Amino acid sequence: MNLLVPLVFSSFKEIVRQPFYYIILLSGCFIILMSFAFTFFAFGEEASMIRDMAISTITIGGLLAGCLASSILIAGEFERQTVLAVLCKPVSRVHFILGKYLGILAATCLLVLSQGLVLEVALIIRGCSTVQGDVTSFSGLIDFVCILGICFSLLQILILTAISLVLSLYLNTISNLTICLFFFILCNTFSYISPIHGHSNVVASIATAMCYIVFPNIQALNMPVINEVAIGPSSLWQGSNVTQYVVYNFLHSTIYCAAIVWLAIFLFKRKEIA
Repeated sequence: MNLLVPLVFSSFKEIVRQPFYYIILLSGCFIILMSFAFTFFAFGEEASMIRDMAISTITIGGLLAGCLASSILIAGEFERQTVLAVLCKPVSRVHFILGKYLGILAATCLLVLSQGLVLEVALIIRGCSTVQGDVTSFSGLIDFVCILGICFSLLQILILTAISLVLSLYLNTISNLTICLFFFILCNTFSYISPIHGHSNVVASIATAMCYIVFPNIQALNMPVINEVAIGPSSLWQGSNVTQYVVYNFLHSTIYCAAIVWLAIFLFKRKEIA
């Protein structure tokens, strides 16, 4: 632990010093605030439209920041050969991978939470300006669906950053980003593709089940599903079902990330460093 904390802090400082970090942060905040101007044809669904657009922006920005950070910290270390200087010290390869990953997550979480705070404050201000009559309580102005969407956005970033960490051991930045983008699109469309061939025969059913294990169901963490679960008809979605949905996706994402990080450690232990 005494060796891990300095590695995490060092990785965090290296990421927040990068220009791309502030470009993503400021451009994301700008797009979030601009989304309030694109609700002319929402017809009473302005808040939902703003929330969906803004959280999609936060998710994409966080994923981009996490994948870029992984490439800079891991692939960059190999290109500059500075990884040798780090491993010559009493730092194990396990601590190296965990320190980099946790440092990336800390910087990315700061980015996402900052943009999420801007969104939540903007929604509260909008809610205050549109309230008619008596003053509404502050708790009534807080958009809890928005907070859930931000938390699930962090889970998506947790998964893609772990995958990018593995790819960074062998690939450069462009290849890493390309594969992560393909993986993200595939995971968001897999549930639409799999039912077409899922029940045609036994082999296809087994292949579909294996794909659901290998590829995380990122689509279940997106705002359309969250809206359906959280604010759907009460006859279909009770409070217990919402809790079950949140707990299941949190545990599934955490276990999946742990497995991917373990794979990164396993591969890094067997990687030859010239």
